[in-house]
Amino acid sequence: MKKILFFTALLSACLLAANTAFAQKKNQLEGVWKIVEVIVPSQSTGKDTTISTPQPGVLIFTKGYYSIIAIQSGRARTAAEAPKDPQNLTDAEKIARFTEWSPFVANSGTYEIKGSTILRHPIVAKSVDVMNRQDPLADDFSLEGANTLRIIPAADRAGIRPKVKLIRLE
Repeated sequence: MKKILFFTALLSACLLAANTAFAQKKNQLEGVWKIVEVIVPSQSTGKDTTISTPQPGVLIFTKGYYSIIAIQSGRARTAAEAPKDPQNLTDAEKIARFTEWSPFVANSGTYEIKGSTILRHPIVAKSVDVMNRQDPLADDFSLEGANTLRIIPAADRAGIRPKVKLIRLE
C-alpha cells in the first residue's frame, strides 16, 4: 500500500511539474525580427525577384501584440526637397512627398496563431484601409530553428504579396 501511495504521489508531482513547464512555454514568435530577404512575385513574367539586401524592416511580436515598420522597396527612399511654401505645396511637391512615403509600411495591433497561420488584427496603421479592415491579415509562417522566420502569403494573395525571410534580433 505504501508503494502505491509513493508512486501515486511521485506521478502526481511529475505531472504537476510537466504541466507547469508546458504552461510557461514561450511563444516561439515572440521577439524582434529583422527582414533580411524579400521574394517578390512577378505579375507578368512568372519569375520571382529575390531581394537579398532589402530596405530596413522590423517586426516585433510580444504576448498577443505585434508591430511592423518597414520600407517596401528595392532601393533606398530619397528625401523630398524642402517646399518653398510649406502651407501651399505645389503639385510637384505633393508628388515628391507621396513618392518618399509610399513605400513606408507601419501597422500594429493584436495577433493570434492558428496552426501555421498568423492572423493579425491591426489597431493602428499608416494605411487607413489596413487599419479599418474587418477581416484579419492572414499569412502562413514557418520557423527554421529558433532564429529564422519565413512569412508566406496565404494562397489567395500568393501572386501579389512577397515572401519574407526574417532573422531574430532578440
